[in-house]
Amino acid sequence: MEETEFDIRGIFSLLRRQLRLILVTVIAVVGLATLVAFSLTPTYTASALVLVDPSNKNLLNPETQMTTAGADSARIDSEVELARSDNVLLRVIGDRDLTTDKEFGVSLGLTARVLSFLRVAEPTLPTGQQALNETLTALRNATAVQRRGLTYLISVQVRSEDPAKAADLANAITEIYIQDQLASKVNSVMSSRDILQARISQARDAIGRSESSFDDFIQANMNLITEDTGRTDLANMQAELQALAAARTSDATTIADVQSSLQNGNWSSLVSDLQSDALAELERQRSQLAGSLSTASEASAASLRAQLTDIEQRLRTTATSEVNNLKVSVREAQDKENSLRQNLRDEVLKSPLSGDVLAQLYELQQGAELARTQYQTLLARAQELGAQADLQLADSRIVSPALEPQSPSFPNKALIIAVAAVFAIGLGVVLALLYENLIGGFTSEEQVASVLRTSVAATIPRERAKSERDSIANLMVTSPLSVFAESVRRTRAAVENSMKVSPSPRSGGKVVMVTSTMPNEGKTTLALALARSYSLFGQSTLLIDCDLRKPSIHRHLNLEPDHSLLDLLSETTTEKDFSQVVLTDALTATSMIVGSRRSDIPTDQLLAGQAFQRLLDAARASFDVVVLDTPPVGPVVDGLYLAQFVDAIVFVTRWASTSQREARRAVESLTVSKPAHASITTVLNQQDLTRSGYGRKYGSYYSYNT
Repeated sequence: MEETEFDIRGIFSLLRRQLRLILVTVIAVVGLATLVAFSLTPTYTASALVLVDPSNKNLLNPETQMTTAGADSARIDSEVELARSDNVLLRVIGDRDLTTDKEFGVSLGLTARVLSFLRVAEPTLPTGQQALNETLTALRNATAVQRRGLTYLISVQVRSEDPAKAADLANAITEIYIQDQLASKVNSVMSSRDILQARISQARDAIGRSESSFDDFIQANMNLITEDTGRTDLANMQAELQALAAARTSDATTIADVQSSLQNGNWSSLVSDLQSDALAELERQRSQLAGSLSTASEASAASLRAQLTDIEQRLRTTATSEVNNLKVSVREAQDKENSLRQNLRDEVLKSPLSGDVLAQLYELQQGAELARTQYQTLLARAQELGAQADLQLADSRIVSPALEPQSPSFPNKALIIAVAAVFAIGLGVVLALLYENLIGGFTSEEQVASVLRTSVAATIPRERAKSERDSIANLMVTSPLSVFAESVRRTRAAVENSMKVSPSPRSGGKVVMVTSTMPNEGKTTLALALARSYSLFGQSTLLIDCDLRKPSIHRHLNLEPDHSLLDLLSETTTEKDFSQVVLTDALTATSMIVGSRRSDIPTDQLLAGQAFQRLLDAARASFDVVVLDTPPVGPVVDGLYLAQFVDAIVFVTRWASTSQREARRAVESLTVSKPAHASITTVLNQQDLTRSGYGRKYGSYYSYNT
């Protein structure tokens, strides 16, 4: 439970520290999303609703209308694919002339426009099939056809920059889809009827062949039939039947010749074919008028032509009447012939024939009956299909036509901005985590150890002085049981342990260097507190302010000394002036060499010279511990020169502030500069008290009372 609380507090602390980064990210992303949302061209979506009824719609047989559920589902899915097929879209393109439409028609691409603007190439619009394909692709991308769940409803949606165009195209797609559906059903029925028509012709021919076969058998075997039955009347009937057939054929030939003569105006041939006295007299008068017309004057020619026309019309009328009479005669002869043929068949079948002849006759008769039955069946089915084609109904109907949308479907500005805001918050938190854990400062001892590859002594909490004149380092004396004092003592213990592991080859006191990457990381406060901790532990301690560029220990002590380390290093001898620059801490009796002014010469020359080395040798001989408060390694090179003289280095990093990259570079520089036996111990300084789980767990052990 406590660990969970720690994580929650840590997250809120991180968000508070990186609030500016998160806010900048949110403002940037939301601003960009808002700009994009309001710059996008609005698109309108119109939707038409189609109901598909998969039952069979046969008005001639309305009882066969049931289908299975599985077939229904597959049928609806098939109709969806048909509704969005290229065939339907191509018809819409043709009906609405979309190839020339500004939105869906062909247009120059971005590359072509850029090349045209740069005058690199002259752009040309695609034509023909390429233009049609581009228009088809644009319309296909703007069209969505889908089934509504498991219902029989199909939604047809079309997106367009023009709301009226979106509605018009959605309705056009549904109408053409239904028209194609109906046309497909009609074509299917008509194709079936055409197949039956071919079979009907074959059945008709089969009837004729079967009838002829029966009659031919009777005619060919008439002598045998007469001998078997002894009936001579059958032969007489056969002869009469043949005579009727010959007369009918002659009359039919005459009718054909007369009709040809009438069509060609061959009057003499007409009279010869019909052998009519009335027609002969009219032909004589016509010929006489034609001869007179050839020799007549202009005045009488018109009258003769009128008379000739009248006679020709009378010839035509009389000939037509004669032809009609012949047709009546032919029909009567045909009827008489059919009746006589049927009588002959019946009489033959009634006669006492031999078994072989009778079997063949019945076989021929049965074949003729089957041919007639098949013909009647095919003819009835063909007539039924013809009627069915005229009575077809579409399986789909529009239940809700597309209406002109009142508001755009895209972009949804509120949704885009809301999604962008959520994304921006998440991105801001991720960036804050990345910045704090990879790019920005350190927030845990584990992180320090992983990045810098050094041991971590302690995490020192952030404290506030009671007044501007009080130093936080005073807590070592005023609040010895505080978390701050305990953290400093933990740091001292870690440094001592590191020096035990790698003892110094030098004799005398130990030199501990306190440094950092950048200014304002609490290095000087820690150096002062660490020196006091050694003094309180009973060891003689000397604290030297080696930051000649920006000395600050004297301000923590509220002192303005007359002499400083800079003065000491500027003299040729150190023994005479050593006692003048060494001060004693009033709280812990810690000896100190402080600074009072900034150096106006390069300080690395002073710290790397013989004077400072003699000073350290003297300090080692006189004190158990020498603490060096050095300049930050990042901006100043002095600390790298001082690192060669020390036995241990305390590297201070500021919690959630010190750059990981710069800290790693500083540690690498110190590693190269320090002696082999000297260790680097890192301290995570100025931790937020809300992140200090250690203090919460063991708070009863600490006290902040003076």
